[in-house]
Amino acid sequence: MNANFVIMGLPASGKTTFLAALWHIIEADETACRLKLGRYEGDVTYLNAIAQAWRTFNKVPRTSQFGDVDIAIHLIDTETRVNGRAFFPDLAGETFDAQVESRRCRRLFIKNVEADDGVLLFISVDSKQDSLSIVELNSMMPPGVEDVIVTTAGSGAPASGDGSGNGPPPAAGQKPAAPGLDEWEPKKVPGQVRIVQLLSDLFRPPFAPRRRRLAVILSAWDLVKSTQSSPEQWLAANMPLVAQFLRTNGEFFTSRVYGVSAQGVSLDDSEAVDLAAKLIPSHRISIVGPTESNHDITAPLVWLMSVP
Repeated sequence: MNANFVIMGLPASGKTTFLAALWHIIEADETACRLKLGRYEGDVTYLNAIAQAWRTFNKVPRTSQFGDVDIAIHLIDTETRVNGRAFFPDLAGETFDAQVESRRCRRLFIKNVEADDGVLLFISVDSKQDSLSIVELNSMMPPGVEDVIVTTAGSGAPASGDGSGNGPPPAAGQKPAAPGLDEWEPKKVPGQVRIVQLLSDLFRPPFAPRRRRLAVILSAWDLVKSTQSSPEQWLAANMPLVAQFLRTNGEFFTSRVYGVSAQGVSLDDSEAVDLAAKLIPSHRISIVGPTESNHDITAPLVWLMSVP
């Protein structure tokens, strides 16, 4: 049996750091790891560079520093002998932003999705703005804006009919829009909405709708580990739109949620970095899933490869 899966995620969602840790763990053979490397497709120079940065506590370089980088790693399950192929497209993530904003995607991505058996979806737990309440969002707005009913302001112009803007005069009892408000554009779509859009795109052309396995990777899990929440609980509390979408689309997705700390520590915490440097590199990794809590970052891939 062969299993193919694609990796999806917005910019800064943890895909590159995950790949760096994965490349190290399947090559180093220094800790228990069920998957072994078969072969790879892509630039091994890039793989070695990000793995070296990861090992030495340097910031893993973004794909944009190397140009477009498409990576495919062929893996072998040492217990079942099942083969798997993980495709990491354009790791910088701008491809997925463009898919949401311009409704276009690359032909290579479409081709790999056509052959996939599952998806790894990356979400960073450090997406603070998406978890803000309405009250918190209002507190970030310019003074008086929360009391304004916006009509047809464009390019920051007031929505009034007195020659100072493009809109009609405000209705009786209605205040004019405050200056400085920009017209809405696709770039302002919140992260949760972008994620749901990416997943719902798989239901319609040019993709072939079918039931898929979906492993949700909550990256930078060390930032929220102290909350004692399970990955499923964190997703429901902090990204309810995504959690609800998965619950109500069971005919399209069989999903599991994993909390993954691929880096192990914040690189800005020098004391934590010094302590982590004393560990075997693979032991910096921590992963929390429905049935496991260990250092084997390949666990989500094992699950994707094992589901009939």
